[in-house]
Amino acid sequence: MIVTSEMTAKEILNDFKENYGKVRKLLDEDSKNDPENEPYLSKYKARDILTNMCDSLKNIDSESNVDSIKLHAMLGVVLLNIGIIDMETEELTASERVLTEAVDLLSPNGSKPEIVTTLINIYNNIGILWSNRDEPGKAKGFLLQAKDLYESFKCTLQMPLPIEYVIGNMGEAGAGDFMFLEKAYTLTLYYLAQVFGSLKENLKSAIYCHVTLRRQLQYSDYEPIDWALNSATLSQFFAEQNGFFQSRHHLAAASTILDSYEQKLNSVQGDDEGFLAKLETFKHRSADVARCWAKYCLLLMTASKNRLMSDAETVTDAITDMSNLKIEDDENICGGDAKNLVFPDIDVTKYESKIIDKFLLTYQDAREVFLCCQNWLNEAKKYYKLDSLASDYIELIQDSSQSFSYLAFFEEDDERRAKMHKRRIDMLEELIKQVNPTYYLQYCRQLWFELGEVYSDILNIKLDKLNRCKEKPTPHALKKINLLCEKSIENYDHFLNSVKDKNGKMPLKLESDVIRPVISAYAFMGRNSMKRIAVDKSAQLTNLQKSYDSYQAVVDICTNDKDAAIMMREEFSLCQEMVNILPIKIKRLEIELAAK
Repeated sequence: MIVTSEMTAKEILNDFKENYGKVRKLLDEDSKNDPENEPYLSKYKARDILTNMCDSLKNIDSESNVDSIKLHAMLGVVLLNIGIIDMETEELTASERVLTEAVDLLSPNGSKPEIVTTLINIYNNIGILWSNRDEPGKAKGFLLQAKDLYESFKCTLQMPLPIEYVIGNMGEAGAGDFMFLEKAYTLTLYYLAQVFGSLKENLKSAIYCHVTLRRQLQYSDYEPIDWALNSATLSQFFAEQNGFFQSRHHLAAASTILDSYEQKLNSVQGDDEGFLAKLETFKHRSADVARCWAKYCLLLMTASKNRLMSDAETVTDAITDMSNLKIEDDENICGGDAKNLVFPDIDVTKYESKIIDKFLLTYQDAREVFLCCQNWLNEAKKYYKLDSLASDYIELIQDSSQSFSYLAFFEEDDERRAKMHKRRIDMLEELIKQVNPTYYLQYCRQLWFELGEVYSDILNIKLDKLNRCKEKPTPHALKKINLLCEKSIENYDHFLNSVKDKNGKMPLKLESDVIRPVISAYAFMGRNSMKRIAVDKSAQLTNLQKSYDSYQAVVDICTNDKDAAIMMREEFSLCQEMVNILPIKIKRLEIELAAK
C-alpha cells in the first residue's frame, strides 16, 4: 500500500501521542512505586522510550507533511524530558548536552506559541543543572534568558500552546494552557531567588521570593501550608533589615492563609489517616508561624533598643519599611520600590492591626509588643513540648526570657525591672532542672551563661540603688548583694566547667564558637568577685584573689590563642590591666593582715 504524506503525518502524531502517554505514566505514577534497590527503574524505562522517539523524530523527512514548528515542538519536549531524567539520575554531563541541543533547536523560534513554554522550562532546568554544579553565575544567565523570553512573548498577546494541543489538534487554546506558561515562569522566579541567595545578593533573593509567592496567590497555584511557611520565613529576613512593614505583612498573609486552610479542614473533618496527617501538619506549621511572629516581636524590640542606645543623630532615622535601601532592580521585578512587596490579592488587616510596625519609644509601646510576643510563644508551646520536642521547647523558653529582658530595658522603675529579670531566672532555672546536659549540652551552656548574665543584671540594679541610698545598708541588703554575686559566678562556673576537659583544664585552643562566651564569662566573674561586699579584710583578700584568677584566665587564653586575642581584643586589654593592678592591692591587704 502506498502511504500518502497526509497519512504519514497523522501516524507520526498518533505514535508520538501514544508513546508520550506511556512516558508520562512512567514518570508521574510508576516511578513512585519503584523498588528501593532500583530507584530509577521507571525513569530509565521512560528514557528508553524518549530516546526512540527522539531518533524517530529526527529521521522524519521533509515530505512527511508535518509542520516544522510542530516537529520542533515535539522534539523539544522529548529532549527536555530526557535532560530532566538525566539530571535526576545524576548524569549531569549527559543532561547538559541534551538540554543544550534543545536550546539550539528551539531558540530560533522561541517566541512561537508552540515553543515558548517548553523553551522556558529548558532554560529553567539548565539553571538548576548549573546550580547543582555550584555555578550560580551561569545558572543566573540561563534563568534570566527564561525571564526575558516570557516577557517578550507576553508582549505579543498570543496564547501559548501546550504539547497536548500540538499533537492533538485540539480547538483553540484556553486559560488552562495559559497556566502552563505562567507556572513555568513562576518557577523561573523561584529559581532566580535561590541563585541570588547563592550569590549573596540577599535582598534581591528576598524580592524574587516575594514575587514568587505573590504569583502563586494570583494564580491560586500553591499548597497553603507551604505557602504560609515560606511567607513567614521570608518575613524574618525583612525584619532583620528593619523592614518591619514588609515583615508584618508577610506574617499576616501567612496567618490569613492558614486560617482559610483551617476552615477547609474543619469542613471535611474525619478520622482517616489522610485527614489526621493533614491536621498534624497544620498544627506543626501553625506553631512554626507563631514562632516567626514571636521572632518579629523580638527583632522589633531589640532594634528599638539598639536605636535608642545609639548616637542621638541616628535616633531620628525612624524608617521601618526599607524605603531607605537602594534596590538594584535591573530586571524590573518590583519597580525598585520595597513598598511594592505586598500581596494585593488578600486582606491581611485582621493580623496587621494587632501589632505595630514602627520603632518602640515608650514602655507602653514595648509592653504591647511584649504581650503579643508572649501570646505567640504560648501558641507555639501548644505544639512544642519538652517531653517530645525538647530543642524547640528550650528555644521558646529562651525567647520568652529575651522578651522580658527587652521589656526591662524600657522600664524605668528599678524594682519592676528587677522583678522582670527575676521572672527570667525562674523560667530558666526551672527549665535547666529538666534538661539533661548529656543530650542537650549546647542548650545547657546557653542557659548557664544567660543565668549568669541575668543575676549580674539584678546585681547591678541593686548596687546602683545601694550607691544612691544615703542611709547605711541593712544586713539583708548586703546579704542579697553577695548572694547575687555568688549565683552569677556559680552559673558562669557551670558554663566554663562544661568547656573544660576531663581533667578540669581549659583547652589550649578554644573552638571558635565558645571563645567569646568563655572570655566573657571569666571577665564577668572577675568583676562580680570584686563586687562582693566583705565585712573583714580576710574576706576582701579572698574576693580579690578570685577576681585576679578570673582575669588571669583570660590573659592566659589570649596569650596562647591569637584568634581569641584578636576576637576579644578589648576584653584582653582590660584583663591585662587588671592583672597588673590587682597584685598591688592583694599585697597591700596581705601586709595589713600580717600586721594585726
